[in-house]
Amino acid sequence: MKPITLPKEFLLGSATAATQIEGGDKNSNWYHWSLKGKIANNESSIIAADHYNRVEEDIALMKDIHQEIYRMSIEWSRIEPEEGKWSQEGIRHYQEEIKALIRAGIKPLITLHHFSHPQWFEEIGQWTNSDSVGYFLRFTEKVIESIGRDVNEYCTINEPNVFVTDTFMDGKYPPGKRDDIISYFKASKNMILAHLKTYRLIHQMRESMGYKDTMVGIAIHLAYFEVSEEKMLTKLSKKLMDYSFHQMFLNGMIDGHLKFPIGSSYPLGKGVYCDFLGVNYYSRHLIHSSNNPAMLFGEVRVEEGLSEEKLNDLGWEIYPEGLYKVVKEVYNLYKLPIYITENGIPDAKDSKRARFIYDHILEIDKLIQEGVDVRRYYHWSLLDNLEWNDGFTPRFGLIEVDYKTQERTIRNSGYFFGELCRRKEITQEMIAKYIE
Repeated sequence: MKPITLPKEFLLGSATAATQIEGGDKNSNWYHWSLKGKIANNESSIIAADHYNRVEEDIALMKDIHQEIYRMSIEWSRIEPEEGKWSQEGIRHYQEEIKALIRAGIKPLITLHHFSHPQWFEEIGQWTNSDSVGYFLRFTEKVIESIGRDVNEYCTINEPNVFVTDTFMDGKYPPGKRDDIISYFKASKNMILAHLKTYRLIHQMRESMGYKDTMVGIAIHLAYFEVSEEKMLTKLSKKLMDYSFHQMFLNGMIDGHLKFPIGSSYPLGKGVYCDFLGVNYYSRHLIHSSNNPAMLFGEVRVEEGLSEEKLNDLGWEIYPEGLYKVVKEVYNLYKLPIYITENGIPDAKDSKRARFIYDHILEIDKLIQEGVDVRRYYHWSLLDNLEWNDGFTPRFGLIEVDYKTQERTIRNSGYFFGELCRRKEITQEMIAKYIE
């Protein structure tokens, strides 16, 4: 293993999502989903990591591990718990959290939709509702009114491709539909339109406040797709999956171009609707052919026979090279600044995380050396958290959370990452101390 030196202007930190760490919100669709027993082990978002009551403590821990940046989401259901009714307490909470981050020297990147939303929005059909874009714009306007003078960087929507897949195809997210391809495309179109209009709204609002430094983008999940066999049907499935899971969203959210089957136009005109591209990368997806047209004649599996050290606690393949491959491809297409907005590993024993970070930073260093404009790395995640339908068993945190006592403990890999954040390099001594 060789040392790595990153550019001094490269920024490092971590990412979280409100539902996964905050606790206490009974107006979220995920709380109602948990009441139906839809989260593993009958677990619930109601306590989570209790971050809502421990903001100052958690920011102090961020400082302890030298984080410069932090990606967080604002919970829509805390701002608008009932349709058209705004919570001043919720607004004040996020205003204070953001000011506390800034005082600590940590730059916030705000995500506006990270898989969760108010239960009232869920009950009217959420993103399949023809008025969903308008509801989201109204929420965004309230957020920018409240924090727009303190925050200049926003992710409009997190992983819309994963959201619609797990909501309408795999049945994992509320309302738990399966193989509902019509809802998949209807929601996809509305989420793309919401991003385009939100992009323009945030720029307009902050410009009217006198700011010219606004940065608005998306956080898109980019899986590295590879065929398991050289069969025509498998290759066709890969093309269809890559289009419906990746390219349809990239075309729509970056270029503003709605293509078949969700449209054939530029509804807001030709242009560029992202100031940066956030990439969430976790694993390689091996595609095998299947006979299910709703799943585009393919199914994703992990390569057979992989050793335990090549798998994380959820059974996903650890494949760092995929980060290089997906980022290189999208950068060549769009030439936008790249933020790695999520990259992490469920690793309860903390035996693989430091090596995981090293291997992925090595791929980022390779990209930078080749002229790819990668500017940031947000590790997923700061804290152990509710991994959506998988509950609390997966442990993604740089910081361990004892859910019974809410005690926080910085993991060994957290200290390693902290040294990386401080030094902007991985030295031979760090490799010997934390990895070998």
